[in-house]
Amino acid sequence: MMNFGAYLRALREEKKLSVNQLAMYSEVSAAGISRIENGKRGIPKPPTIKKLAGALKIPYEEMMKAAGYIEEATPAQVMKEEEMALSKIRETADNYGLGDLEIFNGDIWSTLSKKEIEDLNRYLLFLLNSRSSP
Repeated sequence: MMNFGAYLRALREEKKLSVNQLAMYSEVSAAGISRIENGKRGIPKPPTIKKLAGALKIPYEEMMKAAGYIEEATPAQVMKEEEMALSKIRETADNYGLGDLEIFNGDIWSTLSKKEIEDLNRYLLFLLNSRSSP
């Protein structure tokens, strides 16, 4: 993976900006940008990255990943989050004494069509949106 300075320079050049233009748009000094790009300064702090991302019109998260502040979610982490969400649904139903509802029968889900699942999701959103405000 390229270092952050080279990454920043490549982005800046792709946007056809000079160091001085990026400095003006980002409110980060031209000298600071130059030091980052030339590897004479380490990875900037998140507030500086936020200014640079805004000036370059790229997602802040993308620059934070390039800087090493954010790791890419691995498929295992994503799967774990999905499992946690499903277990939360089951736990809530169990708290209401509803853990034996047909909706929790995994075999039923494989018989549903794409449209039926989309309809179920629309109905859930309808229920959530039709609640009276507290």
